Amino acid sequence: MSDKYAVSNKLPAKQVNVMTHRKRRLREEQSHHRVKRLNRSFKLRSKKRDYKKPEYFITEFLKAERDAKRMRRVVMKNNFFQSVDDNEPKLLVVMRHRAHKIASKECSLILNSLGLSRLHNTVLLKNNSESLALLKLVEPYVVFGYPTIQTVRDLIFKHGFLRINGKRTAINSNKLIEEHLGQYGCICIEDIVHDLFTVSDNFKNVRSLLLPFSLKAPRDGWSKKIGVSYSRGGEYGNRKQEINALIERCL
Repeated sequence: MSDKYAVSNKLPAKQVNVMTHRKRRLREEQSHHRVKRLNRSFKLRSKKRDYKKPEYFITEFLKAERDAKRMRRVVMKNNFFQSVDDNEPKLLVVMRHRAHKIASKECSLILNSLGLSRLHNTVLLKNNSESLALLKLVEPYVVFGYPTIQTVRDLIFKHGFLRINGKRTAINSNKLIEEHLGQYGCICIEDIVHDLFTVSDNFKNVRSLLLPFSLKAPRDGWSKKIGVSYSRGGEYGNRKQEINALIERCL
């Protein structure tokens, strides 16, 4: 068949009008402005400011004064130094559940002495009158209660770290425990769990090497107001045996 009778397979070129070009250009401009705005907001958020507003200092002063008045009221009560019955558990688990920064220097010093310098830090303490007195002074910032042996075991196995030569070392072998705690009769992780839960004579030696447990916020969040005591339907304060359910949600 001759070329003049052949059917051309080429399709006609798609015609793009002026409006299509204009819409595409507007979309690109909008996308560019949106990215530019997001970048600018990110830079402003990450930029460190060298000044603080006067309202910041006023708020910090009011918070510190409020804590000072509360602590004076607690000390003046008759049951500040209360004795602990022999029937009560010997061990307490304490977690700092609120406030990255505390305005009151007294509260900060007490929390640091207990090993609760950071949010969600958790420690094991003896259940005696001295520990309870300190916890009353910083009660709005902590939750505590009586742990079970399973809770102590989970804390050691999942978040246990020792301070060895000034370094944070994970408890990953019984050989490590035997090298640094063998002189106290601890040769495995279960020995540490036993000494802590029973508050044995080696409790102080084991706890001196054990770093505070770094937990997270509860998986489903705080269901109640964290600024209200547990006895009044809030979160902070003594939960007794119910602290175990909270620690499980934070592991």
